[in-house]
Amino acid sequence: MKQSDKFSRRSWWRGPRTVTHAGREEGGALYEFAMVLPVLATVLVAIIFGGITFFNYVELANAVAVGGRALANSRTQGTSACSQATSAITNSAGNLNVAQVVTGTVEFAGSSSCASTLQSGDAGFVSAVYPCNLPIPFTNINLCPIASGGNITVTLSGTQYTPVSCPYSHCISATTTVYIE
Repeated sequence: MKQSDKFSRRSWWRGPRTVTHAGREEGGALYEFAMVLPVLATVLVAIIFGGITFFNYVELANAVAVGGRALANSRTQGTSACSQATSAITNSAGNLNVAQVVTGTVEFAGSSSCASTLQSGDAGFVSAVYPCNLPIPFTNINLCPIASGGNITVTLSGTQYTPVSCPYSHCISATTTVYIE
């Protein structure tokens, strides 16, 4: 026998009646999603910031490589070779903020310096740093490789050089070695 209201009409427009009982899992998926959402959001933001930092590193490494090629190609021009290498780094920085790219001094392990004409057999390096910020939330840990005031150390022919230090809170760096032929 079908249920009906007081006028003997069936109440089909009200829809089915649901009764919840203790111990059922209705709404469990929503609760689990609410518990996992902060972890998933944190992982997604970490992937995005890590990707941006890696992109900045690749741009900086490319700019330093271009500066090294400019140094090797203009080796007979003396002092202007170093300035051309520095300007090549800032010109090829791509999507980086050029004002924040800190170019290290170009140094050589051979007998000559950037003030004289570079000789065949000279080995030098070109380096630069760029600001980086990858903090772990709620901690005082930053995942960028160089802290403020940290130095990049390059070893050429048994001699250690410190071309540039990090003037920002944290930095990424790129260095390339140039051998003059």
